[in-house]
Amino acid sequence: MADQPLVSVVIPVWRDVDVLAASLGRLSPAPAGVEVIVASVLGDESRYDDLRTGYPHVHWISAPRGRAVQMNAGAAVATGRWLLFLHTDCTLPDRWAEVIVQADAAAASAGAFRFKLDTPDWRARLIEAGVRLRVALLGLPYGDQALFVRREVFHGVGGYRDVPLMEDIDFVRRVRKAGPLLRAREPVLTSARRWQHDGWLCRTAQNIGLASRFLLGTPPARLAQRYYGRHESAVVMMARAPWTGGKTRLGVAVPPSAYADLRHALFLDTLDVVVSIEDAEHIVACEPAGACERMRGWIGTGADVIAQRGERLGERMAHTFEDVFRLGVESVVIVGSDLPDLPARLVREALSVIRASRDAVVLGPASDGGYYLIAMSRPHPILFNRIDWGTDHVLAQTLEGARTAGIPVHLLESWADVDRPDDISRLVDTATGAAARRTRAWSVAHAAPRLEAGVVTIRPPRHARTPHGP
Repeated sequence: MADQPLVSVVIPVWRDVDVLAASLGRLSPAPAGVEVIVASVLGDESRYDDLRTGYPHVHWISAPRGRAVQMNAGAAVATGRWLLFLHTDCTLPDRWAEVIVQADAAAASAGAFRFKLDTPDWRARLIEAGVRLRVALLGLPYGDQALFVRREVFHGVGGYRDVPLMEDIDFVRRVRKAGPLLRAREPVLTSARRWQHDGWLCRTAQNIGLASRFLLGTPPARLAQRYYGRHESAVVMMARAPWTGGKTRLGVAVPPSAYADLRHALFLDTLDVVVSIEDAEHIVACEPAGACERMRGWIGTGADVIAQRGERLGERMAHTFEDVFRLGVESVVIVGSDLPDLPARLVREALSVIRASRDAVVLGPASDGGYYLIAMSRPHPILFNRIDWGTDHVLAQTLEGARTAGIPVHLLESWADVDRPDDISRLVDTATGAAARRTRAWSVAHAAPRLEAGVVTIRPPRHARTPHGP
């Protein structure tokens, strides 16, 4: 193609709006023959609205959270002969495009720039010397050296492996087999903020330790837990943002504002159960993706928020498991958002089972023929295929799929989610203590004879903040 760009610069980003703005400013206007692609996280798009307007030449895409999957998504839409992967806190040298031209004319399959920290601190010079030695002896440049690779070579080796950490080392080890690596003399300037924040010695020792353990065979998930300070397990609540509607099957005859209060109550009561589980990551898988930013502002720091993706419920559940495992956890429990009185002991039992048996799946049978909980220690997408969602066959079909695939299943005791008005009445009679306190308060308030005039305030838990608007 006569108009094919020489290089596509792919920038994965997660929340660093100001850093990304600086990075795009340095690349604007883009040199001739260069296209710029920003791969943001699905559900975070609104963070970058101003940058989208200010940099119309940039190609913006979204992908699930994870540097590897974001860079692969950027590479999938790139049209340049070369792909250059740029971290947001790295600054390319003035002559960076000339380096790519030289690589294009040579037999190199890939390459990297020289590593340099953006501080005059003498300790930075020692780290830089250590990186030069590593690259010279082991041929292992890291991602913060702005790796670049021919596009056909990138796709030929399968791109970045979808791992939660060490995706750059794994990639370089594979791409070296396709041809020589070009080690550019020009330095890419990397922010020293991580070393300054963590301590020069601690950060350096951690980087060396993690890389060494990876090369010795430690699973990336274990390394990610240590690097990011994450727990081994995650408890996930799949939820539609309560201000966007939902639970149409309830059929509660109340005004729209009271119905919205009920959805908020169910959500927050179930979230209380999720965050009560200790030694686990707490995550809300939000639908629709565009509500993620507002969801984060509403629930505060009590839980992380990721976007659901997929059209059908089965797709969304399978993708949620995939996306949560990508964060580096090894055991995942998923519940719905209509379980305000779910005993935490059932969630803990599910975690205990899958931690002990890495191949098992745990299901919590629901009274309507479905299930209120599903837990896995590795993805089993087959369990979400050929399921008649919304019917009383869901549990039976899932069990049959597990039997056919040879997947052992542990069943918890049955529990009821909130699907009908009778389920709300049941909570008033059976729930005790703090269980379902908002949903019970809603039921009591709206049982009055003048239902249309009833008003109830649904107060968020301590870890949540009141949303702006219904």
